[in-house]
Amino acid sequence: MQLGFVLDMTRCIGCHACTVACKSENGVPVGDFRTWVKYTEEGAFPEVKRSFTVLRCNQCTDAPCVTICPVTALDKRPDGIVDLDRDVCIGCKACMQGCPYDALYLNEDTGTAEKCHFCAHRTEQGLAPACAVVCPTEAIVPGDFHDPRSRVSVMQQEYDLTVRKAEAGTKPNVMYREASAAGLDPNLTNGAGGYLWADRNPGPVMDAELFESFESRAKEGLAETAVGSRARTVYDVNRAPLWGSAITGYLFFKSLAAGVFLAGTALLEPLGVGGYIVKGEAPDLVAGGLRAPVLVPALATVFLGLTLVLLVADLKRPERFLSIMLRPNWSSWLAKGSYILMVYGLLLAGWLGMGFVGRAPTGALGWNLVLLTMAAAAASAAYTAFLFAQARGRVLWMKRGYAFHLLAQAAVAGAAFLLAISGVAGLHGDVVRLLGDVLLVGLLAHGGLTLAESKLSPPGREQEFARAVALLKHGPYARRHWIAGLGVGVLLPLVLLFVPSTGWTSVVAGVLALGGLYVEKDCFVRAGQALRIS
Repeated sequence: MQLGFVLDMTRCIGCHACTVACKSENGVPVGDFRTWVKYTEEGAFPEVKRSFTVLRCNQCTDAPCVTICPVTALDKRPDGIVDLDRDVCIGCKACMQGCPYDALYLNEDTGTAEKCHFCAHRTEQGLAPACAVVCPTEAIVPGDFHDPRSRVSVMQQEYDLTVRKAEAGTKPNVMYREASAAGLDPNLTNGAGGYLWADRNPGPVMDAELFESFESRAKEGLAETAVGSRARTVYDVNRAPLWGSAITGYLFFKSLAAGVFLAGTALLEPLGVGGYIVKGEAPDLVAGGLRAPVLVPALATVFLGLTLVLLVADLKRPERFLSIMLRPNWSSWLAKGSYILMVYGLLLAGWLGMGFVGRAPTGALGWNLVLLTMAAAAASAAYTAFLFAQARGRVLWMKRGYAFHLLAQAAVAGAAFLLAISGVAGLHGDVVRLLGDVLLVGLLAHGGLTLAESKLSPPGREQEFARAVALLKHGPYARRHWIAGLGVGVLLPLVLLFVPSTGWTSVVAGVLALGGLYVEKDCFVRAGQALRIS
């Protein structure tokens, strides 16, 4: 059984009765929507065509919101409805990033996500969803697509029905009859011209559309008042970015937590200095007397703690955080990542304990422990790539090779921080030179992958990905991206690393690389959410 809708746009009159009925039936808060009507216009006066498109949850067969939810709050029911349990939801907003249709919203009163559930309480009683009941033109047709005798199945056979974003691979179960292409595909529309009855909310989404409108006018040689050849969105619901500085900080400190240990292995003998693992000793590798077996894991532990604090702080229901550990959804990389961080934290605690007592395992056992901790650190840095790949609504974050990019950024973060504190900690010159080499390699990899970003689109999502990359390279985020992220954060540190070291050059290179890395991560998080996805 697979319940779904056929939305007949030859009948829709844009009256919003479905929206009002849905809000009344399900207690949807003001400003939030489970179903809404988007107006688009094409052409120029006096030959203008206005189209209406009803948008909502698509009850996907392969629902990304179910996959990405870390606590199994979302579930695909036997009748095909994708439902959400508010008593379980932790308010992480991952499901909202996972949905390519913008179908979920956050109820600020409950701190949990909500969505269309096909009016399951009515469906279980043999009743149609409220939106279908009130539609005056019967444009909303519910039914079971697995029943060949149902009306939706008959319409599927009789008409050439279309779906939204088939390229996202979700297998949606809301189908449209003769819907405007601009209404279904946000890549074909622009709302910079303003709405019919409302002001646009200022913010990243408006900035992105104004930029694209300007680009379109410039390419087509149009007047300043024109918006280009794209259809115009003249009525829609407002959306705000879901993740901000807390997620940027989470990514940044996670890179530091992993990178400090990975770069700190430069203190081991096979890479040129010391050898407390091989020889069973714990020499003072810093002038002040703080031994490397304590310094490196202590720093990594602090940064890992900050990572977890920011991760929990961004939840709308932080008191439910332990649900990720107690009822994990093993298909979600947010749940897997939480366990990876926990394992890494336990290994760091072990290193701290051994460092303080001045004993460490030697020989093969010691090296196996080093390699195990390095693997946990690398996994801690890279797992976000797989989490972001599950965020099918944010195509920029789905870029290919992002795991390698995160590893390069971790190397930059760890080496840069250790160099930045080298003067205070009194690191020996051999250690500083090794860390400089690690930073050099990390910066080259990070800078190269950043410059190659436009070539790393996920398959089938090239147009949307190119639009997002354009925001970074030419649009609202370009100045921060080029000047702070790459100029100050990559180019200047590389120049300083090639200058004969005078002590302070390594410190400055580390500080600049850290600042640029933070800016680049922040631009990536924000640009990924700046485009409309519905």
